[in-house]
Amino acid sequence: MRQQKIKDILTFLRRSKNLESVERYGSSLRDKKNTVAEHSWRLGLMALVIGTECKVRVDTNRALVLALLHDIAEAKTGDIDAYEQILAGKQLVEDKSKMEESAVHEMTDDLPFGDWIYSLWREYEDQVTVESKFVKALDRIEGFLHISEGGVEVYIPKEFHADYANKAVEAFDEATYHFPELKDLLDAVKSDLREQFERAGVKWIDGAREISTAIDTG
Repeated sequence: MRQQKIKDILTFLRRSKNLESVERYGSSLRDKKNTVAEHSWRLGLMALVIGTECKVRVDTNRALVLALLHDIAEAKTGDIDAYEQILAGKQLVEDKSKMEESAVHEMTDDLPFGDWIYSLWREYEDQVTVESKFVKALDRIEGFLHISEGGVEVYIPKEFHADYANKAVEAFDEATYHFPELKDLLDAVKSDLREQFERAGVKWIDGAREISTAIDTG
C-alpha cells in the first residue's frame, strides 16, 4: 500500500474520532446519554440483524454502511438534540443541514476516496433509496429504544410538551410506513415507553390532542 494512501486513511480516521466523545441527548436526558459513535455502531448492528432476521427487502450490507456514516458530520458539528429540533422548528433543521453539509465536505474533499464517503452520507440525507429509508426508520427506533432502556426518570423537560409528543408519535408511525416488517418490533418499544411515561404521570397520545401533563423529574 502506498504511503500516501496510508496517510489519507489515517487522516480520515483521525477526523472522525471525535464521534467517540460527541454526546447525544444534551437537552433531553439528565444522564444515561450515549455518544454518536455508540449510536452509529448500534444502528449498524440493528441494520444487519433486523434486516436479516425480519427479512426486510433491502441490501443489508449497504444499509450497514449508511448506518456507520449517517452521522459522520457530527465529528465536527456536534449533535443537536432531536428535542431541540422539534421545538425550534424548520429553521434549526435547515441550519443543521447546511452545517453538516459543510462539515462533510471539510472532512472528505481533500481525500482521494472522499467522494464515495460523501456520496453515501448524501444518500442517507436525501432519503431516496430504500436502504436510506430503512436506516432512517431504525434511527428513530434506536433513539426511542435508548430512552426506554435508560428509563424516563432521567428525562430533563419538566413537561412532555404537546407538540413534541405529537411529533414523537408521528415518528413512530412514519418509521414503519415503508417497512411493515418492523411494526411488531416498534410496537414492543412503543409499549414499554408508553408504560414508563404513564407511570411518570404522562398520558400517552396517539393523535393531535394536546397534553400538558408535568413529568416529575425530581
